[in-house]
Amino acid sequence: MYNNVLLAAALQQWERYSVHALAARDVAATLGRQATRLHVLSVYEHGAPRVSTSGLSAEMAARLREQHIVQTDRQMAEKMDEFVAPLISEGLPLSKILRVGSPRHVIVEVASEVEADLLVIGSHSKRGLLDIALGDTARHVSTHASCVVVMVAPKKSSDVKARGLS
Repeated sequence: MYNNVLLAAALQQWERYSVHALAARDVAATLGRQATRLHVLSVYEHGAPRVSTSGLSAEMAARLREQHIVQTDRQMAEKMDEFVAPLISEGLPLSKILRVGSPRHVIVEVASEVEADLLVIGSHSKRGLLDIALGDTARHVSTHASCVVVMVAPKKSSDVKARGLS
């Protein structure tokens, strides 16, 4: 039995959650029912504002960057709330963790911080270049985390239905 389960999910780049994130959430929910605590982590980056700051004063550019950071933080908190809502409705004791940084390093750090016995992560969904990096992240985490790591890939039929191809 695991006391502390950590679910790491990439939420930033998707309008919908990837089938990999959903499959990992399902596995973590099952394992989390018997755990003392389920921690849900998403690591993201602020990136550059969508509006060019060239031609703006340094003060205006700084304000625009700050507004972008606040907006990104708010959007990530909303995505996290939506993502964990089914887990909360099941009555699972969980904590939400949002961090800014490099996923491959932050996931390992947070697993250590929360003293995770088990880390659940989606393998990757091959939707684009970001997923290639996420696949590398899952590999890195699986070799550097100080706990058991479960990499989850959805069933093929789930993948097809989620994309509306069935």
